[in-house]
Amino acid sequence: MVDLLSLDQKDMVDFVSAHGFPAFRGRQLFQWCHEKSVFDFGRMTDLPKDFRAFLEKEAFFDRGELLGESLSDDGETAKFLLRFGDDCVETVLMRYDRMKARNRATLCVSTQVGCAMGCKFCATGQGGLVRNLSVGNILDQLNHANAYLKSRGERPVSNVVYMGMGEPFANYEAVLKSVRLINAAKGIGMRRITISTCGLIPEIDRLAKEDLQLTLAVSLHGANEPLRSRLMPINKRYPLAELMAALDRYIEATGRRVTVEYALFDGVNDRRSDADALADLLAGKLYHVNLVPGNPVCDTGLKRSSAQKIAAFAARLEKRSVPVSVRESKGNDIDGACGQLRARHRREK
Repeated sequence: MVDLLSLDQKDMVDFVSAHGFPAFRGRQLFQWCHEKSVFDFGRMTDLPKDFRAFLEKEAFFDRGELLGESLSDDGETAKFLLRFGDDCVETVLMRYDRMKARNRATLCVSTQVGCAMGCKFCATGQGGLVRNLSVGNILDQLNHANAYLKSRGERPVSNVVYMGMGEPFANYEAVLKSVRLINAAKGIGMRRITISTCGLIPEIDRLAKEDLQLTLAVSLHGANEPLRSRLMPINKRYPLAELMAALDRYIEATGRRVTVEYALFDGVNDRRSDADALADLLAGKLYHVNLVPGNPVCDTGLKRSSAQKIAAFAARLEKRSVPVSVRESKGNDIDGACGQLRARHRREK
């Protein structure tokens, strides 16, 4: 059987055509599945009975089962634990300015069950990699979030960031296909989609050739080789100097600004010398630094930098003419760090 959630419009047309149905039935199916988010063949009212009977026999929707839901005290952040088969993943919905007209809602999606990158500050990496998520698994996280918002009379997700469990570029094909599906069917523009990587250079070079207007974000967290290697083992495979050269190539090829994610940990990477080293890498180039208050994760020994240190770090970058913003910290009261809710669920089983 075929998982329709993992098919784009061309795939659906090819699928139904191969079984003797006219191509326009594939286009109708795409509308029901991806644009209208209807997952019951009986509700697809303009499809003939014989076609719906065929779909019941040959196709299905690999939807995630909601195992857990956590809502932050301020009501702005919701975290969902979804089960696909035997595996669980997390997705986080962050609302901003809910009482204002623009009512922006950002969804942070996962791309893998677990992660192989082993970043020292990441709860997901502590459990290792289990498997890649399918296109449908990635997309269904958005379906669940939109259903949640609709049930509360709120607007659908406006922005998607690939910053959840897993390394997106280690699941490149599925991630890029899901990006194109989200853009084509969910009303989310490419400029409202961000893919974050820990620095897989071949995939950065590959993305530069895709001609997509999305945002590339890179997790740096250290501005010299020893520090970054301490926090992110991937730096031993793709050293910082080589990564920065790849990012420069990306900027030259696309003309797109790159976001640098930098999580601040007390006494580790938040000193003035660290800010200066980061400025030395980025000043005068098309980068924007997103400073992230480091999420506390058990057993890492890492502690979040104080608000004062974060402000001083940002001020130092600004003085060095590096564009910078401080990400609003959300969801700490609901195990906000990636992988924490999944880890808690596994402990309690």
